[in-house]
Amino acid sequence: MKTTRKNFLRTSAALATSLAIPSFSFANLGSSSNLKVNGSLKNRFDPWIEVLPESIRYNAGVLHNLSGKKPVIAVIKNNGYGLGDINAAKILDDMPEIAGFAAVKTDVCISVKEAGIKKPILHMGMATDADFYDLASNNVQLSIFDSRMRTLLESISKRTKRPVDTHLYIDTGMSRMGIPYHRAMPWIEDIAKSKSINILGSFMGFTEDPEFDKEQLKRLQNLNAKAASKKINMGRLHAASSNAVYHFPEASLDMIRPGISLYGAYPTYPKKEEKIAPLKVGYRLNARVVRVEQLRTGDSVSYGGSYVAKSPVWIAALPIGHADGYLRKATKGAKVLVNGNLYPVIGYVSASHTIIELGNEPKVKVGDLATLVGPDHPEIHPSHLSTITGTSVYDILMHMSARLPKIVL
Repeated sequence: MKTTRKNFLRTSAALATSLAIPSFSFANLGSSSNLKVNGSLKNRFDPWIEVLPESIRYNAGVLHNLSGKKPVIAVIKNNGYGLGDINAAKILDDMPEIAGFAAVKTDVCISVKEAGIKKPILHMGMATDADFYDLASNNVQLSIFDSRMRTLLESISKRTKRPVDTHLYIDTGMSRMGIPYHRAMPWIEDIAKSKSINILGSFMGFTEDPEFDKEQLKRLQNLNAKAASKKINMGRLHAASSNAVYHFPEASLDMIRPGISLYGAYPTYPKKEEKIAPLKVGYRLNARVVRVEQLRTGDSVSYGGSYVAKSPVWIAALPIGHADGYLRKATKGAKVLVNGNLYPVIGYVSASHTIIELGNEPKVKVGDLATLVGPDHPEIHPSHLSTITGTSVYDILMHMSARLPKIVL
């Protein structure tokens, strides 16, 4: 049998499903509860992510209001910022504030569409001709920025028997993707002549340099004004990321396009942004205690003996490490919440284990629930962990392993 791209995707998806643990709804996961895995009930020590839908929906409302009630294109790229792209889309799909979704990878856009998402999905990346056809066939909106696009899209339109929905991707200075603004006008005029192409919107990305962002926005607006003077409609303009929603109100334009703040993390300046509009962390990163032991004076912990007990002290081991996406730099001050108490991370975060110091008494037992990141205490908030460890908050979310089970509460 000939291997087409669609067959390949479906075969890969089936294989991924057989290897990874899917998402389940689970009402109340406490320290003594069981977790449903692959249709059976069993005790679980391995780490998992709890996804908190109401918090994510709350955050979408906050960003919508903060932008002056502009429609939201919810960015679900990079595995939905660690929480699962389909999870994120399903949580937000029925909200009236949500105008649609955006992702960069072809497979993600098609998978989300096939999962039954009703709102439009915007593909913000490059693709092969075959992929562009698959995207358009699945009613995914295309970002276009290449001079050859008119010919390709007219061909796709002829095959699908309908115009292709597009957004014009303008590079105003990020120099990452898009057609450079200074040579975009002739290209826009050419695209606008085609009856096979619907221009639904136009967009750009900011560098997040406050002064240069102003120049970037001016470039997009000037280009839009030139197009309008030629009776060309560039569609609804969108530029504002989470950072711009908080710090650059003028950039909200016709729609906003936030990502990380939908999931409860502040994009740049946590204390300042929390005062502007507080968010709710949209997930918990959990594991269970697998070992409790008392160290003697002089005993060391983990590789290199980076922690040495100065007196007898109790420690606990958690079966989660940097291979799961937990911070290597957690020993710079991160703490873990167990039974309502915070315990510092010590030693060295290895690929599969993290050690916490319990103090003089073993107030923790094997099987107790440990939350490493989440909404339950300011010291395990992702933005706080970002600050104390010098790690990008984007890394804290997006570097969580895609293989971690996700429980949608």
